[in-house]
Amino acid sequence: MSEPARWWWIRHAPSEGDQGIIHGQDDVAANLSDKAALAAVRDRLPEGAHLFSSNIRRCIETAEALTGRAPEQIPDFAEQSFGDWNGGKWQELPREEMNAFWTNYAEQKAPGGESFRELTERVHPKILEMSAAYRDQELVVVAHAGTIRAALALALESPLNAALNMSLSNLSLTRIDAFPDESPYAWRVGFANLPAT
Repeated sequence: MSEPARWWWIRHAPSEGDQGIIHGQDDVAANLSDKAALAAVRDRLPEGAHLFSSNIRRCIETAEALTGRAPEQIPDFAEQSFGDWNGGKWQELPREEMNAFWTNYAEQKAPGGESFRELTERVHPKILEMSAAYRDQELVVVAHAGTIRAALALALESPLNAALNMSLSNLSLTRIDAFPDESPYAWRVGFANLPAT
């Protein structure tokens, strides 16, 4: 039986500045000051892995800090767009809008933004394409909470609203194996949200 593509998903380091700001697809820098956490993640990664990131600055910078290499950027792995909410603060959004958003996480979206379902519609095909192209290889990807939730929803075949129940900390590691079509099963989740330290 063919071996799986082995995905090592890392959520980027914290964004610079106020942690309450909605960044989505904003190109804010990564805060790379926690050297111990970066070293701990680095020590867990396989040698010689293919290195990818979203095309957003905080992911690129985190990948470079972890490996000393420039990642191949995958725009499909960008965070969910929060449209008009980008740059605002979660706690300052109108309560009615927030309640609608969080209670129907899969379908609701910010004005001018995209829903979680729309995010999965670009993330899932790219994961399947790359899983077929990188059989029996290691793929390290620095991405976002939304992107990694989409990967877990695909692997677990879970309802999309349930993805919100998955906590993903900055610099946490998630391991997913994607088996080829001839395998009797498609996915194996080794662990999710393993903290850096």
